[in-house]
Amino acid sequence: MMIAVPRFRVSSQTKARQLASQLTGDLEVARSKAMAHRATVRVVFDAGANAYTGYLDFDRDGTIGETTAERDSLHAFGTRVLPTGASFGRAGQPDITDFAGSGAITFPTPQVNFDGRGLTTPFGTRGVVYVQFADDTAAVAAVTVSGAGGVRLWTSEGGSWR
Repeated sequence: MMIAVPRFRVSSQTKARQLASQLTGDLEVARSKAMAHRATVRVVFDAGANAYTGYLDFDRDGTIGETTAERDSLHAFGTRVLPTGASFGRAGQPDITDFAGSGAITFPTPQVNFDGRGLTTPFGTRGVVYVQFADDTAAVAAVTVSGAGGVRLWTSEGGSWR
């Protein structure tokens, strides 16, 4: 006797949303760690390697050298590599309202810094990180970081952001 087991396939849109949700959580953890340690935390995005890394200024000298010790002292996500088929990108999707900027990572530099109060530094720095899956150009999600350090997840549905 044969039992049929249904195969469930996760859509690329769902995978993009899950990836952006993970990034949202990691950025929220980075911000929380900055406040808990009253020190700067930096998250650096490497589009070439499809990865991002978090660093904590554990010695509070005001300088993040992006060292292994600073990465390890964050005790959070270290370096997270995007899954196969995923990349930083927006596949031609429009800007998110109030977050205009070109490219997959719209921060002035490919990083975001949170100070000991949980605010972005330099003060007011804001931007978006877009993630996409290569097999479906509509499979794009995004994470915004406001100047006050607020982190929000967005999904693209029919060319508009929700």
